[in-house]
Amino acid sequence: MNNRYFKLIQVIVTSLAFYYLYNFFRNEVNTSELNLKFETNSLLVIILFFLVNNFHSFGWSNLYTKEQGFNYRDTYLFAMKSHIGKYSFVKFGNFFIRLSQNYEQTKKKDFLAKAVLEQSVLVIFGISFGIFYVLSASNAVLIIVLVVILNFLFIYLFNKFINKKIRNSIEIKTFSFYIATVFLQFGALSLYFNSAGFDEYLYFAGIYLFSSAISIVMSVIPAGLGVKESIFIYVSNGILDSTFFLNLLIELRILFIISDFLSYLYSVMLLKNKN
Repeated sequence: MNNRYFKLIQVIVTSLAFYYLYNFFRNEVNTSELNLKFETNSLLVIILFFLVNNFHSFGWSNLYTKEQGFNYRDTYLFAMKSHIGKYSFVKFGNFFIRLSQNYEQTKKKDFLAKAVLEQSVLVIFGISFGIFYVLSASNAVLIIVLVVILNFLFIYLFNKFINKKIRNSIEIKTFSFYIATVFLQFGALSLYFNSAGFDEYLYFAGIYLFSSAISIVMSVIPAGLGVKESIFIYVSNGILDSTFFLNLLIELRILFIISDFLSYLYSVMLLKNKN
């Protein structure tokens, strides 16, 4: 029953997000002025997003291979391959790709527990980092320390109270990969907004990271499409010209898709070459 209520909330949030976007398009955006023009650092941003996917995949491989006994390299490559699954018609399609690695031998309950754990870590880390940075953008060192402490506290509580079968799931090495995932994504976003001419590029990177984390939980649409953009526009609305803002969000979404597609191609090529 609880799952039904949560699914209903997701549907409501997604519907409201698209309704907000519709009104935003209709009332504030001049579509004739939309002009996609990628920034000078776009290639570097794509490379950084590709590295984000790498650290994310290494985190999953460390998290998952310990108890399953699967090949570390293959698990990493299936995780890299799965990033394209975010754009499938199935919510969390990326995890279905990971599950296909060794479907028959996979312990399904353990897989689900690890998948929920991974998403929880990334969501909590992304939300806390985004909130702290938006509230206190002037003190980056303090923010980093607070976020790391908060997430270590989450890991401690998880390991203390969760089922013993997976209580040792998160080790420092695994946790470090997920930390690197979020920080590198923040760096890539900061670079993008900086190259677009934003004076407060760190602030906007924090908002976008926060929006991304929320969309993972609350969207029923693959890759958080629409929900992520709605949250970002709502929080930032009025700061910049709406049409210019929308241009940037479309460009940024395209850069994400390119990096995920490159991750897919990279993994497919290496999976074919077992050497």
